[in-house]
Amino acid sequence: MKQRKILIAGAIILCFMQMATATGKKHENALPTAAISIPQAGNTYITQCDIDGNFAESASGIIDTYTGKITKWDAPPTVISLYVKAGSAGEITLWTTATAGLPGTKSTIEVSLGKQKKKIQITGGAPHLYKVGTYRVATPGYQKFDIKGLKKTGTIFGDLTGFMANGTALEKENHFIPEGNTDDCYWYRRGPSVHMMYEFPDGHDIEYFYNEATVPDGHDINGTYFMLTGFAEGYMGIQSIRGENGENANMVLFSVWSPFDTDDPKLIPNSLHVQSLAHGYGVTVRDFGHEGSGKQSLMQYPWKTGETYRTLVKVTPDGKGNTIYTGFFCDEKGCWHLLSQLKRPSTDTYYTHPHSFLECFIPETSINTRSVVFKNQWARDTNGKWHEIVDGTFTCDNTGLSGVRIDMKGGIVNNGFLLQNCGFFNDTTPYGSRFRRQPQGEAPDIDLDALDLLAAPHN
Repeated sequence: MKQRKILIAGAIILCFMQMATATGKKHENALPTAAISIPQAGNTYITQCDIDGNFAESASGIIDTYTGKITKWDAPPTVISLYVKAGSAGEITLWTTATAGLPGTKSTIEVSLGKQKKKIQITGGAPHLYKVGTYRVATPGYQKFDIKGLKKTGTIFGDLTGFMANGTALEKENHFIPEGNTDDCYWYRRGPSVHMMYEFPDGHDIEYFYNEATVPDGHDINGTYFMLTGFAEGYMGIQSIRGENGENANMVLFSVWSPFDTDDPKLIPNSLHVQSLAHGYGVTVRDFGHEGSGKQSLMQYPWKTGETYRTLVKVTPDGKGNTIYTGFFCDEKGCWHLLSQLKRPSTDTYYTHPHSFLECFIPETSINTRSVVFKNQWARDTNGKWHEIVDGTFTCDNTGLSGVRIDMKGGIVNNGFLLQNCGFFNDTTPYGSRFRRQPQGEAPDIDLDALDLLAAPHN
């Protein structure tokens, strides 16, 4: 999807606070002056719940998708997990600010880090600060604190509004969403979007860009976009989507942004709307917004992991101040499908800014790692010559750049460009890392005239 504006901030995110009082057990709960404040919103996720159909939908009923705040924690199977990337091995002492709900109610909750388990009892009414306990961190990296409700006298186990932490494991570089950044909680909870930026040959007008993608088994996580053929004005790729009962509802998407900058397509002047000139069988073409605006074409197709899928995008100026974009998708049987042919006004360009990206667009599923391997990239110039693309540069969005989440990776696997994100893994690839695959030397065998006929007007 459209990349948000990239801002660079320090990767060391420590927020020091002093608190003058704790709760009734004043000495037990007293905080060190250099404790780190870790907001609940943005740093906690539902990792287990009583699934009623769709996990993401069920999880969003416990922690709000957009604010990241706990809304209704009342079911015993629910596990709320707090993720913090600790910079060192050592110890972490954890406190939480919590309430059991209405005055007079009580709850017992358990907070575990691996096999280390601590129980605390919280009371209802105004939130109080409770000391959870001290945990041993054997290895630096992401730490997952699992929080379960064991007993309650009220209707809910409670509400956790924040955490404080201190200890030797937090004395170096740590990563989480700090105070002051929770307004962008939705984006951060989606995890870092990662990109592979390709390099076209100099001195050529490129008309076509071709790419292949294979999603490994188990990595077609619900709410993932594996974007193969991106360009300066849009993108094309495959989405992993699960239906209400977990069925495969996967899609192929091809989209072009309007030259008019807005998140509301209704505000686009008629003269600046992207127009649909043609579309394939079973393809829906519609306006889209909320990430810039433009025209989107989509086709439901049950693509599968382990198979290789191919996309081809053609970008050609029409000589009248507009540019024509045509997107094609090839299934695992070698059959090509037209997604759509779209005309973007006030644009005069060939194919520029070739890239692929991987993103999670359902925050509840960013607890799971997903990856994709892009292979065999080729560009065809206006003289009909194919050029093999072998160089790529790894980048990410502001979530990764700011250091709030750094579960992101790029590289070379099986002579293809790897992108991987989410799931709170520790093997991080630095922004701007460059990679080169070995050339294959065999251009794609595609009947371009036959593909053009798919988009030709029919009487």
